[in-house]
Amino acid sequence: MAISDSQKVDLLWKKVGFAKAKTDTNSNKFAPNEATASKAKISASQILQQSSSIPGTQPASNTSIVEVYSDSVGNTLLTTEDTTATDNRTWTTGVTNWVDPSFGATYQLKVYAAASGTANPQTNGTQLFETGSGSEDQWYFDYDAGILNFIGTNLPSAIGTGTANVIYVAGAKYVGAFGVGGLDTSTTFKKSNLAAVYADSNIKDGDLVKVDDNGDGEYAFYMSNQDNPTQASHLILMGTADSSGSDSGTMRANVSYSDTGTTNIGNISAGASGFRTTVEVTQVFDGDTTLRVGDAGDADRLMPDAEVDLSEVGTYVAVSNFVYGAAADTDVNVTIASSTGSQGTAIVTVTKA
Repeated sequence: MAISDSQKVDLLWKKVGFAKAKTDTNSNKFAPNEATASKAKISASQILQQSSSIPGTQPASNTSIVEVYSDSVGNTLLTTEDTTATDNRTWTTGVTNWVDPSFGATYQLKVYAAASGTANPQTNGTQLFETGSGSEDQWYFDYDAGILNFIGTNLPSAIGTGTANVIYVAGAKYVGAFGVGGLDTSTTFKKSNLAAVYADSNIKDGDLVKVDDNGDGEYAFYMSNQDNPTQASHLILMGTADSSGSDSGTMRANVSYSDTGTTNIGNISAGASGFRTTVEVTQVFDGDTTLRVGDAGDADRLMPDAEVDLSEVGTYVAVSNFVYGAAADTDVNVTIASSTGSQGTAIVTVTKA
């Protein structure tokens, strides 16, 4: 016994409408109640890689993305009757991947009946409309396969058995690139340090990696130059916190008499030089408080305590041309010493030239 049309429709309804596999009749299991997912697959060769470049309106001439078939271009397409189907029912264009109306209403295929060899069939032929002429003579066009089928009960009179007419079509074909080739398929990883990068065998050639601590306490960006990088030579350094401009900005801290010891306010890159240090005393310091700005190697390298009068509200400036030649970045510290102080606040600013 043949499969009933209702069963065929139920299968399509569940597959297309709900992406579910059919396991029972509709009367026993409605589409939303089917439990097994069954999604249609799309091969890479079917993907229109440049679909975003298809114009919203069918162009008047050929482009690198769309090839136009029309009288105005001079190539309205003559179709071939499919003789394996009922007489005059089906016509093949021999062209696939037509641009369908989802990209714009002007891509709607136009169908004409005319004698074979007719020049300018859009002008000299008879247009046949998709919705028919009112005589149940509608047609359907498969834009992917390029096949026209007169799906209505009747054939249009212009191509009936008593005529010698053939079918011409006008529309547009996608001729851009297919597949996923040429697209950026790289992955971005975030790792705490380089050791974590070398330990991850999932990193592939071309992947991007952000390392939070590049060995100097600052972040860096790398691109892997091979699969499974295990050493520095397997990576290409793309940028660091320094190259992003963090050290070219301003380091600033609010300090007070009670902040005795060292307070880190930032760091300076190896090879950097030219610094302007400002101490703005906003409340006088009393007692024996001293304030200096520098680094671990020289606590007053950027601002000696002798150049700051903490007993007066005001702004004090020092300029240094010292060149930091260390292999790694150097921390900038504000050092406050006091044993009898009970008040005082200041704003310390270090700007790299």
